[in-house]
Amino acid sequence: MPYQLVEVSTATANVCCPYCDHAVLDWEQEQYIQPCEHTLFIAMDLGFEYIADRFEEALPQPVEEIHEDPNMNIFLSVTQANYAVMLIYKADLGVEGMFRYIGFNQN
Repeated sequence: MPYQLVEVSTATANVCCPYCDHAVLDWEQEQYIQPCEHTLFIAMDLGFEYIADRFEEALPQPVEEIHEDPNMNIFLSVTQANYAVMLIYKADLGVEGMFRYIGFNQN
C-alpha cells in the first residue's frame, strides 16, 4: 500500500486535513479530535482513537485483535492495510518513542 509520511514538528501542533483544511487535531478545543470525511484513522502507539469504517475493513486484522496483541505495532498495522493511497501524519507524543498517526485519503 503506497503512503506518504509527513512528520509533524511538535507534539502540540494542530493538524489540519490536507484536502479540506478542517482542524482534525485542535488542542484549543475540549474535544480536540474532530475527524473530517478524509480522515481514515487517528491512532497512537497505544491504540486507535478513531477509525473510519472504510479503513477498518482494509486492515489485515480486526482492531480488537490489534489492541489485544502484546506486541502491537500500530504503524505497521496501518501501513499493511489494503488501501490504495494514504497520507500519514506522524507527531511525537512527548513521551520518548511514542507517536500519534493520522491517516488521510482524498476519496
